[in-house]
Amino acid sequence: MKISIITVCYNSQDTIHACMESILSQTYQDLEHIIIDGCSSDNTLDIVRSYASENIKVFSEADDGIYDAMNKGFYKATGDVVAYLNSDDYYSNPEVIRSVMSKFGTPEIDYVYGDIDYINEALVKVRSWIVGEIESGVLRSQQIPHPAFFCRRKVIGRLSRPFDSSLKICGDLKQQLYLINRHKIRGCYINQVLAIMRIGGASTSGISASLLGWKEAVSAYNEVEGRGGILYVIRKVLIKVLGLWPRRA
Repeated sequence: MKISIITVCYNSQDTIHACMESILSQTYQDLEHIIIDGCSSDNTLDIVRSYASENIKVFSEADDGIYDAMNKGFYKATGDVVAYLNSDDYYSNPEVIRSVMSKFGTPEIDYVYGDIDYINEALVKVRSWIVGEIESGVLRSQQIPHPAFFCRRKVIGRLSRPFDSSLKICGDLKQQLYLINRHKIRGCYINQVLAIMRIGGASTSGISASLLGWKEAVSAYNEVEGRGGILYVIRKVLIKVLGLWPRRA
């Protein structure tokens, strides 16, 4: 079974190396790495192309934002399973993909997910995002960090488009709400950190990003569920701020 790992990048020369190395180091070999570059003006493309191989596909063209670029990556993917790894993030260890893909051996499993750690510029862990089991198979207060979300390509193909490119921050949340809450896809939780994510990206760059994210989350939840978006965001914020997420033993 093949997995397509999609990385969207723009002027990522300082971090793309670690991202690519973490994928190349995976012990699971039936994978392709798709790079969607937004016409970087630094050395990103030179670095990416230095890794040239038949399993690494590189595309560079202008886009309309991160979710537009992520959509492009999906339509170029040929794997049975699709995953997204940001250009400034990396997998936690070489066994991540093997562990994830072993769960897809069960035909009833549509997606696999786990947790992430956040690090700062000094590469020091600042907090964790522990998702835990999704009760009743429905998102009511949780969200899965997209670098730790792995889904069958045919399942994502049920959507009119993988991500709503009009959104700046919550396109991945809206996707999960439609897939998990509306389409009732079935998931499997891996109780471990699967990816390392640097703070400072679109969703973690400050209070203005948080406010926009909350606004988009309310709208996305209401679109899928009809109502309840504000309550969903309040629950989600409380989990994040007060540390009410499940704790790993």
